[in-house]
Amino acid sequence: MRKRDSDHNGRWVVPALFLLVFLTHGLSPIGTSSDSRWTVPLALSLLRERNTDLDEYHRDLKAHRFQGIQCVGPDKQVREPSPAEGCPPGGRAYYSYPIGTPVVAAPVLLALDAALRLAGPAALSLAGNRLTPAMRCFFERRYTECFALAELVIASFVIATAAVVVFLTARLYLSVRLAMLLAVLFAYATPAYSTGSRALWQHGPAMLMLALALYLLARGRERPSLNPWSAVPLVLAFFIRPLAAVWLVVAVFYLWSTRRAQLRQWVSLGVLTSTPFVLHNWLVYGTLLQPYYLRQQFLPFSTASAPNFLSALAGHLSSPSRGLLIFSPVLAFSLVGMVLAVKRGWAAPLPRYLMAGLAAHWLVISWFADWPAGHCYGPRYFTEATPVFLFFLIPWLQARPKPAWVAAAFVALSLWSGLVHFRGAAHWDVYLWNADPRGASPEHAWDWKDPQFLRGLVNP
Repeated sequence: MRKRDSDHNGRWVVPALFLLVFLTHGLSPIGTSSDSRWTVPLALSLLRERNTDLDEYHRDLKAHRFQGIQCVGPDKQVREPSPAEGCPPGGRAYYSYPIGTPVVAAPVLLALDAALRLAGPAALSLAGNRLTPAMRCFFERRYTECFALAELVIASFVIATAAVVVFLTARLYLSVRLAMLLAVLFAYATPAYSTGSRALWQHGPAMLMLALALYLLARGRERPSLNPWSAVPLVLAFFIRPLAAVWLVVAVFYLWSTRRAQLRQWVSLGVLTSTPFVLHNWLVYGTLLQPYYLRQQFLPFSTASAPNFLSALAGHLSSPSRGLLIFSPVLAFSLVGMVLAVKRGWAAPLPRYLMAGLAAHWLVISWFADWPAGHCYGPRYFTEATPVFLFFLIPWLQARPKPAWVAAAFVALSLWSGLVHFRGAAHWDVYLWNADPRGASPEHAWDWKDPQFLRGLVNP
């Protein structure tokens, strides 16, 4: 790891980076609240009611025909609500999706509400009639009415924080200038921009947790006492998004192989972090995990599924509407960085475990029956793994010398990646790709005549 500059050069970068990402992401016009519809009401319920049911929002639930809601009866059996009337007598309404995202959003919403209590009246007075109805609703702190805008603001805060963590991780190895470059690439040239900050989906908070865990493990090579603390964000990531189980397993194997004496502390911190979630699930559902964790549909484990699995493997990387290397081709240099890391023993042995984690993540998402990931933009299933891909740009940026044409290719692919994800954050046309009669089917995802990122430019 490189030594810190003695004059602490670059401290200004952290607040500047946070504000840049928070403001640009928050002001980008596209908001994609859908499955995340009840995240803000549940965060409010945690803060105000100290519980996780949504019964106090019955009128709103009914207006949305109870979509995204499950009913839990006194017998702890989970039932689907009636679209017209909701839960049967004695049943309580709960959000169908994991509770982790509302838990992460709650303290951000609390701080945001405190700020609006102070600044909101002045902003309303100064802006007058220039505010849109949604913005006026937001400044008046009516979050359940303008939930989509509240989601966008909180999600932008989460991604801005993740960008700072990516910068701090890169700063362990790179100069301020190159670390800033890496953080900017994360914020604008990856799904962090087009997916992570567009709504309070699971992806943004999970991405932040994985970035935090990676930072702790990277620093833990010199300060081993930090390694066990990686359990906290990784366990939170699991209760945000089940797919994070891949990274929990990677961390266990890494510590068991390299820091076995610290594994007991890691497990203890993981158990402490998981206890409130497990206790909540037991009290509400009578199970250790929410029903959502058993909902994912996988391909049958048979030779007949092999063509679909292979198509998904290739599609997640190179399909025109879901391929990671199509939407963020700059990450091709991460693959070069992986080779350099192994060849030079850079940051060993951590990169080998992270590479195994990326491979496992790729295999799992290719095993999903619906690999094109539904109504979304680009490589959604790879979103939370983005900080790990950025980590492998570090050895490539460190490598000297670089031919001029290679540097030019890096700049060109960075700009292309930024443009593609800007379209996902600023243009509705690209989302109409999902409304095509073929929908987000594998056939449509592989159609090179209709790439999603070109909708509105080529195909009206």
